[in-house]
Amino acid sequence: MLIRQTILYLPAQLLGPMFQFIAAVVWTHWLQPDAYGLLTSIMAAQELAFIGCLSWWSAYTLRYVGTFDGADEQQKFQRAENAILWVSSVGQALIGVASLVVFRLELTPTLILWTVLFTTSRCTGTHMGERARARGMIGAYTLSQLVGPVGGFALAYLFLSRMAATPESALAGFAIAKIIGLALSWRMMRMGYRVAMPTTAMLWRALAFGLPLLLGGVISWICVNGIRIIIERLNGAEALGLISVGWGLGQRLASVAAMLVTAAAFPLAVARLKTGSIDDALRQLSAGGALLLGILAPATAGIALVSPDVVQLMIAEPFRDVTTIILPVAALAGALRNFRMHFGDQPMILLEKTPMTIWVNSVEAIATVAGCAIGASSFGLFGAVLGCLFGTVVGLVFGFALSVVKFGLPLPWDEAGRILLATAAMALAVNASRLHPASNALPVQLGVEVAIGAVAYGCALAALYPHEVVTRAVRLRDMLMRRIRLA
Repeated sequence: MLIRQTILYLPAQLLGPMFQFIAAVVWTHWLQPDAYGLLTSIMAAQELAFIGCLSWWSAYTLRYVGTFDGADEQQKFQRAENAILWVSSVGQALIGVASLVVFRLELTPTLILWTVLFTTSRCTGTHMGERARARGMIGAYTLSQLVGPVGGFALAYLFLSRMAATPESALAGFAIAKIIGLALSWRMMRMGYRVAMPTTAMLWRALAFGLPLLLGGVISWICVNGIRIIIERLNGAEALGLISVGWGLGQRLASVAAMLVTAAAFPLAVARLKTGSIDDALRQLSAGGALLLGILAPATAGIALVSPDVVQLMIAEPFRDVTTIILPVAALAGALRNFRMHFGDQPMILLEKTPMTIWVNSVEAIATVAGCAIGASSFGLFGAVLGCLFGTVVGLVFGFALSVVKFGLPLPWDEAGRILLATAAMALAVNASRLHPASNALPVQLGVEVAIGAVAYGCALAALYPHEVVTRAVRLRDMLMRRIRLA
């Protein structure tokens, strides 16, 4: 079931982030480092606006919307949800404008307008995706995940290339696409337009469940984006732009890899808890954790192996040197963080012990900010990234220790050992295939390395899981034979 659901969510999980990756690369060819850094900082502020204004309700929706069974209950929830969305948009707009002040941007009417529209539309779109995921509406989820990155990239590129190469042009493209997508997904999910205040019981339950996650999310945002504020204050806007490429791409690639599994994993654990026992749900989380590691380990190793060629091939010249050294470390930090959030922290959310996530994120935030500030002061941009990696490791160890000791989360040690062996085999195969070609042959060499790595990893896993391979081969043979007989 986990693998089947993961495959159904795969188009949205791959295509949306793929276009975000493309956009991050393309903007390096159109924007100067200071403009690039400011654009990515506004986008990071939007994430903070979602966390601060709407994440508490989205978390409640993801966990509990499936418990509203009757038509009357669903209608009450929907009207309350509409009210929450309208009210929270005011706070989102204020945070968007405040980000312009924090990063010392010139407050022009055009920049304020597109920042507000981008922030509010993307926040609401993020919630709509979570709502669709909670309901198992894969089509609506796919729409909400794709319309912003794909349509937004197309419009933003059009505005940048035909009008002006400024952050406002990119924001306008993404905002317009997201607004169109919201109108479509709203109709697709039959949200309606009537509003009503949530009942006291509903509101208190949502706040009790979601506020700890909100606080943890704000602290978590500091872990990921605190480096932007520190670098901007210590080194200026140009340094912020230079570090934003490698840091942003590394974090995004890790998140993409993680979301290939996590979109389907947590709802399955919730279902196990509802129909089975806590132990069943924890075992489901452990299975999801093993699958998550099976994605993150080779992805992170692969990024480290091919990042010099990728940067040389794709990133504009002013950003290359800094991105080459920062991207592998940023990807490792992102992978460890996603592994902790989407596996180590999940028992706290599943079993409604969300205040514990605040402690985990607080420990990581303190270690990350301290490490980043010390590293930046002592060793420059690379030291700042290493300091962030140190904080991530501290948070990972603390989070898993809590879940294992407090809830008895079973750790998939056997699976982890096999996955790491297969990843090592992949790395050896890719290194053996490296030919150091001329620059005009880099695309071919890069494709060869990726293909060799994928084949090597798959073959190594098959060798390490012979029983599973034989079992699935027999099932496939039997299924084909049944279809042949029916035909």
